[in-house]
Amino acid sequence: MQTLETYEKAFAALPSSLRSEQRQAAFDHFMSKGLPTRQSESWKYTDLSRLKSLAPDISLIKNDVSLELSSDADAIESLNAAFCSGGLDEVVTSDTPSGQVVLASGAGHRRHRIRVAANVSAVIALDIDPAADFQTVLLDLHLEAGSKVYLHRFHKASSSSRHITRVRASLDRDSLLDASTIDLGGMLSRHELNVDLVGPGSEIRLRSLFVCSDKEHIDNQTRFDHRAPHCTSYENIRGMARDTSRGVFNGRIVVHPEGQKTDSEQRIASLILSPKAEIDAKPELEIYADDVKCAHGATFGQIDDKALFYLRSRGIPEAEARALLTLAFAMEPLRKIPHDAFRQSMIAHVVKHLGANIDDTVLA
Repeated sequence: MQTLETYEKAFAALPSSLRSEQRQAAFDHFMSKGLPTRQSESWKYTDLSRLKSLAPDISLIKNDVSLELSSDADAIESLNAAFCSGGLDEVVTSDTPSGQVVLASGAGHRRHRIRVAANVSAVIALDIDPAADFQTVLLDLHLEAGSKVYLHRFHKASSSSRHITRVRASLDRDSLLDASTIDLGGMLSRHELNVDLVGPGSEIRLRSLFVCSDKEHIDNQTRFDHRAPHCTSYENIRGMARDTSRGVFNGRIVVHPEGQKTDSEQRIASLILSPKAEIDAKPELEIYADDVKCAHGATFGQIDDKALFYLRSRGIPEAEARALLTLAFAMEPLRKIPHDAFRQSMIAHVVKHLGANIDDTVLA
């Protein structure tokens, strides 16, 4: 049995006005479940034991969002609800100014709900608090028929921070979720993207890049459920690890019996930059329909010695040559980000992070 005294003391210190029935139920559920352990297959590579001693900051807690748990709530969801500090509860309609970015951000454990009305396009930025010792961020997203959402998530935090984000999206007929995620640091981070394609013709596109170094740990998990005919999913994942860091990616695609005419593709490429660095990548494909087109694959490699020699023979110092080659690897998902401002910003961040001596504006 886990010892979660810091969480018990923090919850007991909450004013009675903040200990609603929903919040109490969420806390009781969390205490009964305990933090996930590595005995669970979905947490096999990520150790949360260090979170047991972290006390939530109750000064941030408010009672301004729904704290109702889903029917299959786990300990992370119930922890988030028990210590939730607020979040968005918003409907994006045709009256929302065109081009306006819906910003889901804030300090503490955040809980957001966003619904996008039929035939409406929206840009949503999911932000974390980079200075937080420990933060969970949950986003429930519902796309009505014909809507389009461009979801951006950028993670670059302090070397002592720990973050868990979870996006659950439901896609109605002919809707599109286009997601771009960039992870560049933090002691421990876990990001989940769970998408239900429930309407015929709905589509999810994901491009993702993670770069970990030192002792950092970055874990990305996706699950796409094709529950209707003529749905499409596409994933392009690139990861890099150096020093003694560890990257994790697990992508699961499930085609249900109703998911005839599914078109799904998942591509994962990993670059190992140091002898003690590690990346664990696992594509999963479950098909229960007989008329589908599905492909997936994972590749692992190191910097090409011939390419490195070529650059050095042209007078480029070794460190800079390595930075340019890693940048070339990273550009595959970056250059396909459809939103101009976010693409330019992410390229600039990655160029700086990798130490590439190049004008990032020529890449954007």
